[in-house]
Amino acid sequence: MNIEKLFEKELRAYFASHTGISPNKLDDVMVAVYKKWSDKPLAELDGKSPRQYVNGITDPETLVEYAMESVRTGGEPSPLFMEKILATAGCDNALKKVLFSDEKDEVRKTSAELLARIDKLPIDESVELIFDPDVSYELRETVIGLLDKSKELAQRLLPRIGETEGNARFILAELLAGSGVHDDRIFELLIEVLEVNIPYGAQLLSAYDDPRAIELLSEKAETCDYADYIELRNAVEALGGELTLRFNWDNDSSYKKIKGE
Repeated sequence: MNIEKLFEKELRAYFASHTGISPNKLDDVMVAVYKKWSDKPLAELDGKSPRQYVNGITDPETLVEYAMESVRTGGEPSPLFMEKILATAGCDNALKKVLFSDEKDEVRKTSAELLARIDKLPIDESVELIFDPDVSYELRETVIGLLDKSKELAQRLLPRIGETEGNARFILAELLAGSGVHDDRIFELLIEVLEVNIPYGAQLLSAYDDPRAIELLSEKAETCDYADYIELRNAVEALGGELTLRFNWDNDSSYKKIKGE
């Protein structure tokens, strides 16, 4: 049951009779309308309110299936179903089935977000998903952002440093940089990233928080362009160092672009 379609009907009727609503009040109005609609008996639900209808569903598979219906058609998941899922035991297994299925990316991303909210996002399976070359960039980045960059995760990933190739090494570096684990293999990987992409490498070395990086970052700052210099300076300062200021950027194209010249 896609109850969000029923809400769309309610919303259209509301706006038809309430014209001239200020754009900056639109979000507040929609929240208020949704709250009122949630407790309104509907003929389409046999006289039950949307909240009563959702609360009457106890099967985890059904809850997840209904929650994803609106996402499949390009909409947002129903807040009522979201609340119910977060409060119902057993929904994690149903959400995992969706995440590791061939559903649309938006559906899989929603399941990952819900799993993270109930602290049930599986580490090992998520790592395999992240390094799967057939997984889209958008889904991969969502899962990377949701994974807890923990020491537990780092211990699982360290052996991959010698096995991973290509762009996957950037993913590996991102996951390891903020884990709190200090290991020379990680440090060397982050230096490798810096050599390829100065802004990204600088950010990761800053997150890694090893003062040894200050000297290397400072050396890069002596010959780089203005845009990279800013990133390097930020990283050096975050690590507790100071970067010698460079003043002459007159012939630097990135400087002119940033300054709007």
